Amino acid sequence: MYYWDDDDVVKQKITAELEKYTMSQKEVAEYLGMYLSDMPRLIKEKRIIPMFTYNKSSSRKMNVFFRPDVEKYKMVLDTIRSNRKK
Repeated sequence: MYYWDDDDVVKQKITAELEKYTMSQKEVAEYLGMYLSDMPRLIKEKRIIPMFTYNKSSSRKMNVFFRPDVEKYKMVLDTIRSNRKK
């Protein structure tokens, strides 16, 4: 095996694990049924906390969220939404 073949396998494994356990800000907004512009408010209010933020000092920062945290918040959000309809 060549060196770069090993790197490709490692990249594939890391990518699979990241896809399994993380979500981008856009994916979170879609999953929660919200607009992307609502995400900064949720983060500021600490309703959902990013696992990691790229370019923290930039105005174009990118947040990565832990999927199980998002799923827990979705259950809370669904409960709140269902109570409003009653």
